[in-house]
Amino acid sequence: MKTIKREFPASRKTAAAVLAAAMLCSPVLATPAAAAETGESMNFTTSALTRAVPDGAKVSSAEAAAAVQKLFPTLASAQVTTADYSAYYEADSSPIKAWRLTYVLSDRENASASVSVDAVSGIVTDAYLPTPAPGQSDRELTAEQASEQAIAFLLRAMPERKASDFVKEGLSYAYHEGASVTPLFGSPSYSFSFRIKVNGVPSQSETVFLSLGQSGDVTGYTRSINRLPYPSAMPKLSATQAKQIFESEFALQLAYLPINGWGAPSSGYYLGYVPYDASLAPIDANSGKLLDPLTGLPYTESIAREGVALKTGSSPAPAALRTEEAAQLQLKKLDLIPSGYKLTGQQTYTQDYPEKNTKVWVLDLNRTVKGNLGNINVQLNAQTGQVYNYYLYEQDAPTGEPVKPTEADQSRAVAWASKLLPNAGEWRLISAPKEGDWNLTYTFLRYESDIPVMGDTASVTVDGEGMLTEFNTSEPSVSMTGQFPSANTINLTAAEAKAKFLEAVTPELYYSRFDRQSTDKSEKGESEIGLTYQPMLKTGGQLNGFNVLDASNGTWKNLYGANSLQRPSAATADISGHEHQAALEEMLDHAVLVADESGKVNPDAQLTRGEWADMLARAMQPDYSTYNAYAGMSLFRDVSADSPYQAAIGFLVSQNWLRPDKSADFLPDTLLTRDEMAHVLMGVLNYDKLAFYYNSTVDLPGIADAAGISHKGDAALAIKLGLLPAVDGNFLPQQTVTKADAAVVLTKLTDLQGKTDTFMNWNSW
Repeated sequence: MKTIKREFPASRKTAAAVLAAAMLCSPVLATPAAAAETGESMNFTTSALTRAVPDGAKVSSAEAAAAVQKLFPTLASAQVTTADYSAYYEADSSPIKAWRLTYVLSDRENASASVSVDAVSGIVTDAYLPTPAPGQSDRELTAEQASEQAIAFLLRAMPERKASDFVKEGLSYAYHEGASVTPLFGSPSYSFSFRIKVNGVPSQSETVFLSLGQSGDVTGYTRSINRLPYPSAMPKLSATQAKQIFESEFALQLAYLPINGWGAPSSGYYLGYVPYDASLAPIDANSGKLLDPLTGLPYTESIAREGVALKTGSSPAPAALRTEEAAQLQLKKLDLIPSGYKLTGQQTYTQDYPEKNTKVWVLDLNRTVKGNLGNINVQLNAQTGQVYNYYLYEQDAPTGEPVKPTEADQSRAVAWASKLLPNAGEWRLISAPKEGDWNLTYTFLRYESDIPVMGDTASVTVDGEGMLTEFNTSEPSVSMTGQFPSANTINLTAAEAKAKFLEAVTPELYYSRFDRQSTDKSEKGESEIGLTYQPMLKTGGQLNGFNVLDASNGTWKNLYGANSLQRPSAATADISGHEHQAALEEMLDHAVLVADESGKVNPDAQLTRGEWADMLARAMQPDYSTYNAYAGMSLFRDVSADSPYQAAIGFLVSQNWLRPDKSADFLPDTLLTRDEMAHVLMGVLNYDKLAFYYNSTVDLPGIADAAGISHKGDAALAIKLGLLPAVDGNFLPQQTVTKADAAVVLTKLTDLQGKTDTFMNWNSW
């Protein structure tokens, strides 16, 4: 492997702040010294394009604008309002010099664009262009056409490449074959992620993200540029040997996993198999050793896989903190106020963790010693006194030096965790810092009956003297309704789970980037590109800790995002030749419908009111549970916090498409009729008041079964808008709706975007 020496700045935040200032167009005078020579960052702003080339650069602002216009001809008539130049340093100490041009589009009101150009090579590295409003374009690309257009654009941006050099990457459940699953409602778009091949091998250091509007216009473009040398693409280790190493090292752990996925309020947990971190590690393509994915050094585990159990701590008994004095006293009991610190500010706010409207104290404490400022910020539960977050900053504290962890450091961190976690006996230490890391941070995970609960985490950071400098904890399971499933729900053995993983994953040759700090402050660190075998899913994308197997039924799930049971696919077994095949395929493309394990949608199955709520919510946001503002709340008399439809109904409520009523029933398991569908649709369109008015005034002439319609106003508007047209002169109010029927209605509803006063109208947002 070839290496480049690099020097890490004392604080990476400085470079980030300079870049942010440049992007905010803050005018700063440029110095004649070249940033590359002085090691300093620099930036300046101008409102006029010139031929002047900044020191150390090779491209003027006028040349940068020409490169932009060549790649994006639609900006030819746009006006450049600012040209920002910045020079800053990447982690490998390579100077990054760039122009960022801001445009105002004359043909669109309040529309602007921002494009960045490398000031040395003249390459366009990112672009953010306005997204067409819903209904603005008549052209509608299919997913396949969008993929073809994305490749065509990349070949224009990188003419030295060929189409086979771009490898699609599926990054999460929301991505299918390298393209993102976009919501059915909203401004239609397609997003793609690619790795670029170098010497015929995909490089993880050279990526491209591309977004296209439904008309095919590029709305977003980001390209990373590698500045490190590549080693030979010829491995000493064969693919067969790499597979043998991968399979011999591969191991899974049984864990409790949140039903709603990572980051979402969880209504419960299921038992699933998750790969250990070592199973995800790259394999050196020459030595066959497992590598640390960050440093490229031989992989080691700082803590045994089963973790180190904590002893029951000495934290104070739960007690309400009604005053700021009580909150301060709680901190003193926990030894969280070092000598000299005084309270300088306090406030309270409410949050939905661990339950709705939980009151939280936020305290600020400060001290000044010999001109050096110290600050503490802490958040704690006002009902129980539990500390959620603690951060201590002292101006004179040593920074920028790699650590050399000791057993004493670990003991001190464990002692802090035992004191600050009320149920410390349920927690285990699962990771510790290694020599060369930047701080002494220790991570903890909660266990339930000796099974880890994924998402229940805590971290402790101490200084060399054992003083606590940072503490964070998150325990989503405390908001769970119901119980953890018992071990007798397991129907998939560990051996069977491993076999399924090994069948789904294969090691593939990749170039990987590694960064290493120096343990000696006087020496530079190293960055390098190494040839590795990475565990890749045969369905696309790299294997990661989000890929899991449900232990009860053996189905694949993904912890990233909610409702992520499978990836959508139009290649289902039971819609080909269906009367409404096109509408059904559109629902699959946007994850409004998801095929079952046998590849079936069951398009003619009758739909319940709860399933209709799920389809509506998915049409707006496929992973809607992540955005459920009403998590843990009962919304109707028969929709409690643990209802399987609570998240969908909560999402509809948050969109003001539905009004909750705890004194009434939603009847989620009742079959949906055309009459009820019309009523819900008017809530989505915000025509519910108008429909209510029409209930007593409309006669529905020409509709033979009008007398049987409960919501005449809703039905009249649904007919007028073409959402639920009459059938042979009848509305058929009591006819139950099928999945295929609902798919047709949703495609018609999509066509109304931007054409009514409120529904998905760009100007109403």
